[in-house]
Amino acid sequence: MKKQVIIALISVLNFFLVNESAKAQERPFIWVTQSEREDILEKIENQPWAASLYNSFLQRLDVEFSQHQKDLHAFLMSMPLNVEAATPGMSPPLKVVDYKSRDGRKMAKLHKRYLQVAIDCGMVYYLTQEEKYAQCALDILNAFVVGLNQLSLDENTSIGGWLYTGGQHLREAREIGALVPMIYDFVSPFIKKGGKPYDLGSHARVEFPHEEAQNVFRNYVELAIERGHIGSNWSVLESPSMVQNLLALEDEKERIEFLKVYLTEGSDNQDPLTVIANNFQKEGDVYPETSQYSSGVASLTTYLLTILTKYDPSLQLGKKYINIPMALSRWEDMKYPNDEIVVFGDGHRYGGTDYTDCEVAYYLGKIEGLKKLIDKNGRLINTAIMAGNYERGHLGDRPLDQHPYFEPLSLLWFSDNIEGDIELIEKPRTDNFRHASLFLQRNLSETKKPEDGLMCFVGGAHMVHGHANGMNMELYGKGYVLGVDQGRGRYQTKLHENYSRLFAAHNTVIVNGSSQSEGGWVNLGINSVQLKCMEPMPKEEAVSPYHSFTQTSFVDDKGDLAEAVQQRTMALIRTSPTTGYYVDIFRSKSELQDEYHDYLYHNIGDQVEYLNEDIQLISTPERYMENAHDPWIQNRQYRHPGWHYFENVHSSSTYSKDVKARFSAEKLGKEHIYMNMYIPGEENREYTKVKAPQTFEAPKPYQNKSTPTIVIRKEGEAWEKPFVVVYEPYKGSIENSSIQSVEKIQQKGIYLGVKVTSNTGTQTLVQYIITKEKKKVFKDKKLGLTFSGTFAIITTDANGNALNIYMGEGTKLKYKNVSIEAKDQALGAYLDLSVDPPIFNCNVKGGATFSID
Repeated sequence: MKKQVIIALISVLNFFLVNESAKAQERPFIWVTQSEREDILEKIENQPWAASLYNSFLQRLDVEFSQHQKDLHAFLMSMPLNVEAATPGMSPPLKVVDYKSRDGRKMAKLHKRYLQVAIDCGMVYYLTQEEKYAQCALDILNAFVVGLNQLSLDENTSIGGWLYTGGQHLREAREIGALVPMIYDFVSPFIKKGGKPYDLGSHARVEFPHEEAQNVFRNYVELAIERGHIGSNWSVLESPSMVQNLLALEDEKERIEFLKVYLTEGSDNQDPLTVIANNFQKEGDVYPETSQYSSGVASLTTYLLTILTKYDPSLQLGKKYINIPMALSRWEDMKYPNDEIVVFGDGHRYGGTDYTDCEVAYYLGKIEGLKKLIDKNGRLINTAIMAGNYERGHLGDRPLDQHPYFEPLSLLWFSDNIEGDIELIEKPRTDNFRHASLFLQRNLSETKKPEDGLMCFVGGAHMVHGHANGMNMELYGKGYVLGVDQGRGRYQTKLHENYSRLFAAHNTVIVNGSSQSEGGWVNLGINSVQLKCMEPMPKEEAVSPYHSFTQTSFVDDKGDLAEAVQQRTMALIRTSPTTGYYVDIFRSKSELQDEYHDYLYHNIGDQVEYLNEDIQLISTPERYMENAHDPWIQNRQYRHPGWHYFENVHSSSTYSKDVKARFSAEKLGKEHIYMNMYIPGEENREYTKVKAPQTFEAPKPYQNKSTPTIVIRKEGEAWEKPFVVVYEPYKGSIENSSIQSVEKIQQKGIYLGVKVTSNTGTQTLVQYIITKEKKKVFKDKKLGLTFSGTFAIITTDANGNALNIYMGEGTKLKYKNVSIEAKDQALGAYLDLSVDPPIFNCNVKGGATFSID
């Protein structure tokens, strides 16, 4: 017992010793300390990239700084000040920003410019000790402190700010709140030496208003704690303002108490670091939102882990939460061969790893001795430099859209030299994002050309900034994402609320015209897509160089008019280094009577046409207009399923034959790009083509154009008679398609697969793609084919001789004289018969064998 008490006392003593050490630091200490100055100067002297960066900072700063030196009164009066409201003899209050107006946004940029100039001056003062730079920074800081203290906090909304009106604390925290304390931290030594700011009211130098400054810092801390939002990225976006302002407080007890709120306690309106970190339980996890929001969480949190580790090394935040900085490059794994990102929800198409974030993570690894961070980020940085994707010594125009502003860290934190091998890592064949229930397949070509790569995904789940997209998919081909998710445009518009967010904007199936969201974030809740089987499993080795597949399921039961279960099997099949295709089998059935199902596919381009001469399309403008005038309440109630935005609607009568359609994109380069759809026929189907709204972040020729879209309606169930579509991307002439025919395989009226015949230019391939219920055995005596399992592909030459056999999921497959048998349910067995001796790969726990009679 005594031993435990002693240990407890030692722990308490160590806690206070560490915190006393942190308290005793002389300013600056938020970004850097005085003890680090000589090393930074040495870096600038000895490293060409750092010297170039430093000189670029001075040159960029010179314009504003010279204006201050020439006429500091005029320089300060050019700030957005409310001169009319000034009290005689006092510096004027700042002009309040109405961000919803154009003038307000221009004013906000001017506020940010002054604050960034002040931070840069503070940094140059720290490095050079030239007081003229400190004076400029202090004059700007004083005008902000005095100007802010004459304003009232926005009490009209629970998320109101101080300088920004209309519920804009989130924006103000990022653009203003996080910047002010950095200036104070840099110029504190100058103030301590007797430095005085210029006061616009008295036209003289005055004592720095310490109490007013502390009030500014305290207000911004409390605004983050009291006026944020939990359960989303808001807490992280507000945290730089919260942390940097609490570190600017001089009351040590107050600083410690606020730090507890950030680290562990949180509030009703602010998630603490521990809650944010719970989203990063495993390496590879990301924050559960869409691309730019998810990446921003990892970036800003890594930045704050570094600041607080420098402030109090005993916290060991990098070590404790290492999965957060390890997630910085995770979205790279979700890129198509053309370097664009998969799109779901409000995510963007363009983006990826910010190598300045990797520099911060590398620095964190160095100060905490975390080899894992050093190795990974060193490799990423050096590889990016070698590839020409990153330049350490580059400084562009003033980044007024960087929130918060931390560009000076490139001089202060970035290491002299980066350790790490150059390593071009090939992306995995398959992957998944757990929070998005997204399952990805990729097959890069041996030609190494992006245009020859193939990639697709199926996914869907509810999250903040997610969409009610059902079981959605995208398809890539010939260098572009062709089968597209619409993405998002401006928030709060009718189009975003009543189309972009809803089922009709996605490549999915709408049930009974009534698929919708319910509950959850802004009432956009849907169920998550569930994985039934996949080969290869995410990030695992593939057994076949040519084949992969996923099978997923989804329950469409929001509202009370769909009540459906769905299953989607998506296969990616490569037939040569330059050719390949996708097979999509979408099953859907409803519990309700008079059910019908609509399969939607959007493809960028100029037009889509049905190539069957006997399909007659007539104008049907009212076909999708039933819900066009339903009640709409922003962020709460929507006009589901959103297809009233379809224009130029033309539909067929019931058509049961096989259908071929072609999308054409004629403006993506010298050669036209096409996507062919082969649709095996089925009874009780109607075919429609429409112009859907524009696809956001499409390639430039198509950014502002409508999106050609096909809708296939099936009256009755679509389970035993599912939607089956073979997609082939190709380019050049319309004659360049490699697929010659697609035929449905069925027995007793039940769909069991497709036969695809193609000519790759060097050989004719016949492929039998079998997709069926696991418990049923497929037998075709004429083919000599028997299969027990879910998914298989048998590839033959034109004479029926087997070239290779892929059992994606199953236990037994026999084709003529060749057999594959697995002891357990197999996820992956592949036999290449085109070589002698045959090559056999499998991924079966209990083992698998093949035989040739």
